[in-house]
Amino acid sequence: MGPRSSASVLAAIRNAGAEEVNLAARWGDVFRVPDGWVAAVSDHGAGVLHATESVEMFQALAVKKGAVVRDNAKVVDIRKGPEGGVVVKTSTGEEFSGAKCVVTVGAWTSKLVKSVAGVDLPIQPLHTLVLYWRIKPGHERELTAEAGFPTFSSYGDPHYVYSTPALERPGLIKINYHGGPPCDPDSRDLISGGGDVVERVAQWIDEFMPGFVETAGGPVDSLPCMYSMTPDEDFVIDFLGGEFGQNVVIGAGFSGHGFKMGPAVGSVLAEMAMYGEARTAAEAGVELDHFRINRFDSNPTENANDL
Repeated sequence: MGPRSSASVLAAIRNAGAEEVNLAARWGDVFRVPDGWVAAVSDHGAGVLHATESVEMFQALAVKKGAVVRDNAKVVDIRKGPEGGVVVKTSTGEEFSGAKCVVTVGAWTSKLVKSVAGVDLPIQPLHTLVLYWRIKPGHERELTAEAGFPTFSSYGDPHYVYSTPALERPGLIKINYHGGPPCDPDSRDLISGGGDVVERVAQWIDEFMPGFVETAGGPVDSLPCMYSMTPDEDFVIDFLGGEFGQNVVIGAGFSGHGFKMGPAVGSVLAEMAMYGEARTAAEAGVELDHFRINRFDSNPTENANDL
């Protein structure tokens, strides 16, 4: 949902194959939207994931297929191997050698890529917060996935808010702000580093869902999180190039909306490392050139998103 006057909102509706809906007819008086706004719904591929359980599942499957998972192993260097391939070094001094390397280090991408290859990637870490708010008594079931409450995004200046239906924590709903202040991933304030994120979300709730979600006293829980944001909020999926050629593959800049793409992006990165190309993506007609690592060389703010 968002202002009908926004070309980006209308484009998002078209690209998602969404259909305009009357929110009151679909979800009663849950939402109060301003005059001049449009709401649209897409059920294509809709669903809600248990994030922590999903990560645990993928790690377990990886181990079952022979992978070794090393927790708390910070990568501090990547260099060419003496006989080809790459060598990865961790902060404990351990070194791992291999023919290829896939780098998916999130908010640390710019630091690591700059230190190992001298390449400046405009991927800005942002400190944000995952916020859980109390649902007002009597409305707990209405806002659950089981009751058909949607995942939604609300576009608008200055609030770009998104939410998932109540699922992980009974009686609470996750409503967050898409964004946050720039941060250094190695020295951020975990408690108060989110800037005015809480205030922005509370104001949105009071305007859009006042009868259903409680803002007095603030959120029930607030968890620190980071985005790795590109200027256009699109991913970086490419070979690092330079002296590393196709031996190092980068997956980064997921800009707050990469988790749900994890399995597909993981397959793409793996195929690039193994075969030098993303065969499955090519067969599906998915164009990856847009995600090239050098698309910001001439203009660091190319395609900057206006939402």
